[in-house]
Amino acid sequence: MASLLGAVGPIERSAYAGKTDWQIIREHFPALATAEIAQQLTGFGAHYLGLLQAQRAELVARSRLMPGARAALAALHGAAIQAPLTGNMAAIARLKLECVELLPFLDLASGAYGDDHPERPELVPIAVARAAERYGRSFAASEIVVIGDTPNDVRCGKLNGTRTIAVATGPYTVDDLRTHEPDVVLADLADLAVVMCAIGL
Repeated sequence: MASLLGAVGPIERSAYAGKTDWQIIREHFPALATAEIAQQLTGFGAHYLGLLQAQRAELVARSRLMPGARAALAALHGAAIQAPLTGNMAAIARLKLECVELLPFLDLASGAYGDDHPERPELVPIAVARAAERYGRSFAASEIVVIGDTPNDVRCGKLNGTRTIAVATGPYTVDDLRTHEPDVVLADLADLAVVMCAIGL
């Protein structure tokens, strides 16, 4: 954003985990109005994507899948609609998923992203609306499972009435995540039978 807009005042530092890119930009550049950030998101996303693409080989080399992630996605493929609900901007999410070869398991068109809305809980209804249009039917909250590794993921699911599964493969421990009262807390996704049971399949 600084490269696009020049000096915009002091940059506020904050933790990134579980936040949307839009929210992170807003926190880093508090002097910018939300509307101004919204106008700049497309340009920012293109610039950000270009920087990451230039580092693609390094990104692939340092990326790693969490235990059981690929097996869980593969097992659910065809049995459920799997879509990203991520704070990453859509183009950035696609690139990261390409780098770990997970795109074949996911319906990106039914997802919601960090350039759709600054507040993470608002991503659930956006994804639900996209899935409904794509598949020609509505989706009740009881049919939706939000899986994530931060308190913001749990909060986003709970505020929308969905089932929530917290996985301690990020910066938060099992005990940290348990305090936010998800439906299920898992150390990782390594045990496929446990994962399927947690999801309800």
